[in-house]
Amino acid sequence: MIDMPTGQNFGRKSSCCDCGVKRTIGFRQVKIGNCCMEIEGLDDVFQEYFKKGRTPDEMTGAEMIKDIRKLNFIPEDAEDLYNEAFLKEYYSYYNARKKLVS
Repeated sequence: MIDMPTGQNFGRKSSCCDCGVKRTIGFRQVKIGNCCMEIEGLDDVFQEYFKKGRTPDEMTGAEMIKDIRKLNFIPEDAEDLYNEAFLKEYYSYYNARKKLVS
């Protein structure tokens, strides 16, 4: 366990939006609708999809929500916004990883 001071955010300013929120270790900021939300474990979920050879075209937002909901609250009435955002994020993640592997 790492002993870290409470009440502080670590990292650099987010490039997600101009809301002034800083990145926190273990979280990825995702633009959901007009808001930036910190999603816990998103990179880990994406890494598993990539390892399994799952392309963005094979993925569904509903499948991602099911996996990401294990660590995050996702309101049912906003699922369509999360679907769109997660698919977009995975597309970017996948393409960046493919370039590194190539």
